[in-house]
Amino acid sequence: MDVEIKIYQSLWKNLLLVICCMFFAIGAIFIIADDSCKIMTKICGGWLGAMFFGGGGLFLCVTTFYNSIRRIPYLIIYKDRVEIYVQLKGIYKVVKFADVKSFRLIKVHHTRYIAVDYKTKYISQRMESPATSNFIKKLMVFSLQLTGSIEAILTLNLTMKGNEICDMLNERIKNES
Repeated sequence: MDVEIKIYQSLWKNLLLVICCMFFAIGAIFIIADDSCKIMTKICGGWLGAMFFGGGGLFLCVTTFYNSIRRIPYLIIYKDRVEIYVQLKGIYKVVKFADVKSFRLIKVHHTRYIAVDYKTKYISQRMESPATSNFIKKLMVFSLQLTGSIEAILTLNLTMKGNEICDMLNERIKNES
């Protein structure tokens, strides 16, 4: 229990998503090239689709290979905390087990997450903190209404199943207290 556990993003699952994005981008390019399409279809279905799926697929491809080459884990589970990698910032967000009541597996629109059920004292501290922007506070309230939690961990495309991670995290909480 004293060792850290590193959980990585699945290279093959992410590459499958990249391939799907590229197929949609190619479809959007065919829409752009079709002379019989209306201008709104070309703009919405063509240009926006090509930018969204092409750019998203390219971003996912680059970040997947970068994380794979650099061996950057998505989750690192320690005895007293779990660290979640934030790709756009290039840092780890720390969730201390002392601030958490429990973890639970949830499903939102066919995507599985691990909801982080914080203690009420921690939630009120986060809401009242001057470091938390109004936008983030509104996102936390929305997430609380949608899932019953202000934060969740995405379990899509990981090398370990979500229920195994959730069980492991809850076990660490039990050992912490």
